[in-house]
Amino acid sequence: METMPDRRTLESAVASAGRTPSLHNSQPWRWVLDADGLTLFSDNDRILPATDPSGRQMLLSCGAVLHHLRTALIARHWATEVERMPDPTNRRCLATLRFHRTDAVSDIDLRMAEAIGHRRTERLPMEAPPQWEQTESALQTLVESTGVHLSAIAEHERPALEELSRRIGGERRSDAAYQTELSWWAGHGMYPDGIPPDALPPGQRTVATEREFPPGSATGDSAEAEDRAAILLLSTTTDTRLDWLRSGEALSAVLLACTARGLATCSVTHLTESESARVFLRDTARIEGAPQAMIRVGVRSGPVPDAATPRRPISEILFRTHP
Repeated sequence: METMPDRRTLESAVASAGRTPSLHNSQPWRWVLDADGLTLFSDNDRILPATDPSGRQMLLSCGAVLHHLRTALIARHWATEVERMPDPTNRRCLATLRFHRTDAVSDIDLRMAEAIGHRRTERLPMEAPPQWEQTESALQTLVESTGVHLSAIAEHERPALEELSRRIGGERRSDAAYQTELSWWAGHGMYPDGIPPDALPPGQRTVATEREFPPGSATGDSAEAEDRAAILLLSTTTDTRLDWLRSGEALSAVLLACTARGLATCSVTHLTESESARVFLRDTARIEGAPQAMIRVGVRSGPVPDAATPRRPISEILFRTHP
């Protein structure tokens, strides 16, 4: 039985998984290949200390890249067995993967893998998603298998979220360390890191529940419209590093499933970065667990951007151990 993809297959899957969204496009992951499998590590040199001092968002990003990789591989007829947090003495070691060939590849698997290349983060206002009840139900079924709970923010709860977002924005404006970090990662477009100007709204914030970014050059028919996107909340019963990783996997599943259905998405990270904001979300959404991530889902009014946000070369994220 084959137990390892060939080099071309593995590198192709890792490159595809690199399309995973991450906080400010920081891409805080690295893969290490050995004779038996592949190991996912966090790249702690890429943590954003002013924005994400606990590393919560970093682990969410790493969980998302783990799910993206497994999705890319299953479409190439390689199934994966995952052990999460395998080494309690090494906090950077997040998961080990072992492989085996499989012919059990469904149409859903193929559509999810294809969605990796089509997904784009939509920070402009969106139209309401059609047939939302059916989509929400399908997403709940998809996420529950990961041990993460998905709930929708009700329309009457939206003003409270918008007020929370405005309050956080006001606090962040006077945070010099945060502003310095944001200005490096967002809007410069000089490196395969960070968010380029053409992925940012023309104003600081055109969606009330979104983070304030430096003005960019993204265009869309709904730039001045009211945002009608549905808002989803991912939460977990407990609040451990494993929960953060699993929440990232669930986040990836939702983003790809929505993209496969022709919907646009945007991860809303700033509303879950602080403990006080998470408490507010828990009370507002009336959930018993810990809020982990939020996602806007809707219909993009403008065209899908032709160019994808730059990503790190594979030489910076995939490494090989020596016998």
